[in-house]
Amino acid sequence: INAEYGDPVMGDNGHFYVPKELLSVYRNVIVPIADVLLPNQFEAEQLSGHTICSEDDGWKVCDWLHSRGKAETVVITSGEIGATNDEIVCLGSFKRGATRVKVNIPKLKSTFTGSGDVFAAAFLIWSHKLPNDPRLVMERTVNTTYAVLARTYESFKDVSDPGSYDKELKLIQSKADLEIPPSQFEATVVE
Repeated sequence: INAEYGDPVMGDNGHFYVPKELLSVYRNVIVPIADVLLPNQFEAEQLSGHTICSEDDGWKVCDWLHSRGKAETVVITSGEIGATNDEIVCLGSFKRGATRVKVNIPKLKSTFTGSGDVFAAAFLIWSHKLPNDPRLVMERTVNTTYAVLARTYESFKDVSDPGSYDKELKLIQSKADLEIPPSQFEATVVE
């Protein structure tokens, strides 16, 4: 695959993982050279300087990120902009915004470490396998990621105070879902 993938891995849920001073490096070095950008909502907001409160805001941030470099594809991997508080929205802007795809998924009642890594890996694989079908790339990526997270959640949901060991992603146990994801959630092309 001859493309530069940029998963910012700066933070999530309103908190930075890295020193905030590195934001300018991400914004001024990584964004301009990436062909594909895969930020979560927090990272997209930090990179663009714009708050995402709606789907329309999300598309505007995708456009902003396209305009700052050569990214043909921008995906906001998880946005808290669903119709309800129990829903997450994934927005994918392909061909510099010519094709827009979204997937709505129910929010699991936990946070996970490594979910963005699973998403990025699945996106890379499905983009390579289905280079001309962004809707199916999004659908399979989201279903792959959700299957791993749901299996992980099921493994610890009855633990009274789950620690990081309990929440370790069930990747080995999800091998079949990684290879052939279930068709639980449908991606739609947004006109």
